[in-house]
Amino acid sequence: MSRKTLVLALMLALPVLGADKPRLSESMSLGEIAAALEAYPPRWQYGDERAKIMASLDQHINIQINKNLTDEDRARLKPLHEFHLKRVDAALDKLEKTTVASGVHVFKFYSSSFVLKTAQGVVAVDFCQGPINNGGEPETRDQYRSGFHLTPVQRDRLARLVDVSLITHRHHDHADYSLSRRLIAQHKTVVGPAQLKELWKDLAGNITVPTYGTAQQFGPVEIFTMLGCQYSKNAPSGAGSERIGIPNKDDPSKDSETVVYLFRAGGIVFIHGAENHIPADAWLQRGIAAGFKPNVRLSLGQFQGERSLRAALQAVKPLFWLPLHEYEMTHDHGGNRTGHLLGGNNRKLFNNRQMMPMLWGEDFLLTGQTIAFTK
Repeated sequence: MSRKTLVLALMLALPVLGADKPRLSESMSLGEIAAALEAYPPRWQYGDERAKIMASLDQHINIQINKNLTDEDRARLKPLHEFHLKRVDAALDKLEKTTVASGVHVFKFYSSSFVLKTAQGVVAVDFCQGPINNGGEPETRDQYRSGFHLTPVQRDRLARLVDVSLITHRHHDHADYSLSRRLIAQHKTVVGPAQLKELWKDLAGNITVPTYGTAQQFGPVEIFTMLGCQYSKNAPSGAGSERIGIPNKDDPSKDSETVVYLFRAGGIVFIHGAENHIPADAWLQRGIAAGFKPNVRLSLGQFQGERSLRAALQAVKPLFWLPLHEYEMTHDHGGNRTGHLLGGNNRKLFNNRQMMPMLWGEDFLLTGQTIAFTK
């Protein structure tokens, strides 16, 4: 190779300073979205860019996975599933490689699934791998034949990394048999409601039901819990459009026990009630008195459960918010949208550094300094 050819080859191998980032729009392909997510990760300076990315992804995730799923729908799902698997691989790669000195490194997966890495260990919260029945391995429980779940290799990788799993309730988008079975096989802790033992009979003896109203330590996480419920019925409360959850007296088995959590990881206290309907304001006050004053909110519940916590939290310094339950694909139109999370009043929260929306496979470091931005 001549000297001139060698110099040219070296120049081509070097990164181009000031190279253009991907052009953004609200109608990008999945490939363009993937490139945009790498160029504009969850950071405060990228609000406008991420708003376009989220609005664009909203257009791709528009299929409801249910008994009416057609072969045409399944064909449309394939590129989206491939995109999802690549996003999972990216998160697992970073989860494996990242060292956390302080705070909590947050990783977002499907729907309500978070994996939290701290200096002390890794905690999975309501992990779910996709829109499948969670009574067994997805290959045998994919009742709508969507194919939308993790690969066995990805499940094994995640199970090696997670130390403790916290589950709120038995629904497929908040609990995962596949991960739980692997964790239990490795003598790791899976925390969830007693009702979950009825669904996973082969794991029942190894599921840890919390001692409600008592602080408990499990490896890298400390929890303070309340037994709540997601009722299978709801009705108008009589106050405008407000609704209230109602116990199912005809078939109580359809109501789902819900663990409402205050949990401390990496020195930060999270509150998470999933879809709990039982008022929890008195429990929250007991938790605060026990040293679990929340810093970060995930879900506050539904209906009267959420309203009770919102009212009780008025006296607490505003919490940092990590949105969740987007793109739960058994719901209409592919689930909740994400574009609105960076518009209107939500954008004000983002600009005040009080909220960070995340998409599949993304990560964000949550520290005491981040929490300190809340006003």
